[in-house]
Amino acid sequence: MRKILFALFLLATGLTAGWFFIPGAYWTFQDGTVGLLYVQGEYPTIGWSLDGRYSISGDYWFDTDLHWKLIGERTSISFSYACDSLEKDYRKLNIQDADTSVIPSYDLTEYSVYLRQNFNAGRSNKFFVYTGYKAGKYRSPYSFDISSGGQKLQEETRVADAIDLGFEFSIDSRDDPENPQTAYYFGIRVGGYYFPSAGQDDFDYLDDTQLTDPEKEFPSGTGYVVLDQRFFGKLKLDEVPFPLILAMRMGLAHHIAEVPQLVAFKAGEDDFLRGIDKRHIMGRSYYIVSGELRAQIWEESYTPLILLHWLIPGYENPRPILEIVPIAEAARFYGDYVRDEEQQFTFGLGIHWVFSDFTVMRFDVCRWGKGDTWGAYFSFEPSI
Repeated sequence: MRKILFALFLLATGLTAGWFFIPGAYWTFQDGTVGLLYVQGEYPTIGWSLDGRYSISGDYWFDTDLHWKLIGERTSISFSYACDSLEKDYRKLNIQDADTSVIPSYDLTEYSVYLRQNFNAGRSNKFFVYTGYKAGKYRSPYSFDISSGGQKLQEETRVADAIDLGFEFSIDSRDDPENPQTAYYFGIRVGGYYFPSAGQDDFDYLDDTQLTDPEKEFPSGTGYVVLDQRFFGKLKLDEVPFPLILAMRMGLAHHIAEVPQLVAFKAGEDDFLRGIDKRHIMGRSYYIVSGELRAQIWEESYTPLILLHWLIPGYENPRPILEIVPIAEAARFYGDYVRDEEQQFTFGLGIHWVFSDFTVMRFDVCRWGKGDTWGAYFSFEPSI
């Protein structure tokens, strides 16, 4: 798989002249030093992107998307692959005896492929249907021993897979797809998962009673609903010599039955309670309120990527808008396997480079006060 991903990176780089690509590296608290290659092409009828990352610890992530005007507004196919090593399995830490010194870890491999079809339902109304498949494998050198209430040195591998089918309706007046300044967005997503391998003993459900009560029966699927509302507006202050943009998000979601961690709602992701350790808090339901204040302090900033303007014919001069972004988030999870259903708060600061309407590069550093942890995130996706 690594050779295939590396070959795709080389191919994408060779085809990039005149398009947009960003090679580079960054550092995070959890993954250490990470190298990346991001490639993007946007045209009137077709667009695509490749986002590949590799950590010096051996973890890697790959995302690609292809969309074109085949039917309706847009047809798109996306693929994601992740190989990640996690230092702590918080589900096992929660149920083991307090005097057990073993700190269980695990390695995960997850991938997904999705087909989406978008339609316009009016000037700002949009409707799309989607279907997809997800699969995951979770390997640990330790397994939970019911008799002792602790971990035993015995390798354990759990699996999960899910077929996803659903639709979404949204009211979307955003003036910029990646970095809106004045807009309102409301979306409702309804769908269901079917778990083809749910009957297997090694199927990885989120509920930790699966480890303590092997005879408990779990469902082979679930329905879900997700509500998402966002506001964007410019703030005009005479004392501030640069543009200020306020972005707010409110959302809630619910799975009607127990789910595997593969499809659970997860804190600590790129746009969700940043600052929390990976897979520390996951749940069946949540609500969230988050906000950002984007201060556009430099209209045409300089970055090392300006060298590409000199090396590659047709490459646009990369002098992006520089934004400094304070971040605050509050959320609450339900059905969380670490039994922490209290209100969670995170806060932080981000640096955003706005290259174009379709390309915004973000680096956010956030802190989770209750858990005394930090998180750093590098992304090309909208945070709100």
